[in-house]
Amino acid sequence: MNSFRLAVSLAFLFIFFNGCKKDNAQPQAPANVLTNGDFEVNPFPLWYSATLKNSKTNPTSYTVDYSTEAATSPVHSIKVSCEAVKSDSTYQVLERVVYTRDVPIKEGAKLTLKVKIKTANIQGNGISILFGGFWYINGTVVTNFKSSTEGKVSITGSKEFTEYTLTCDSAPKDLYAVYADLIYLPKTTGTAFYDDMSLTIN
Repeated sequence: MNSFRLAVSLAFLFIFFNGCKKDNAQPQAPANVLTNGDFEVNPFPLWYSATLKNSKTNPTSYTVDYSTEAATSPVHSIKVSCEAVKSDSTYQVLERVVYTRDVPIKEGAKLTLKVKIKTANIQGNGISILFGGFWYINGTVVTNFKSSTEGKVSITGSKEFTEYTLTCDSAPKDLYAVYADLIYLPKTTGTAFYDDMSLTIN
């Protein structure tokens, strides 16, 4: 009988202390849901690159390269450059869209977008980061949140890789998708490198 009581006591202590360990476990950091945000896969899938509002008669030309010239992890980045502005309205955009059918985003979740950018003699309006979300209603895109560095944070000149952050503190209900744009703004020349973009949900 004493052996039985001892066994029961030991089993109880084992369960109790293991339960305490679980209660004391540290919360996990939110995971990055952006695949290939480090641009180590080429061609970089799921990314959209385009030159918009360009002149047909005197277009501005951009060079977009998969580069090993500069990077933060491990060896690749996207290099965007422009030598001369010929059309004042033209800009270049690198965009990533994340659909909630693939990555569920609950109402009220906090969304954090981060990206590292290096600039080399960026003159003019510079680079901006745009982060937003939208509904898709009857074939129409309806924006429900949007934030940008434009007019708030200057991304110009020559600077080593710097991390920039944009957030949405409370995701709207029934999001269709979120998007992240890296925009080489109109009236801008020089070279920019993009690397290590991440999107976390918590």
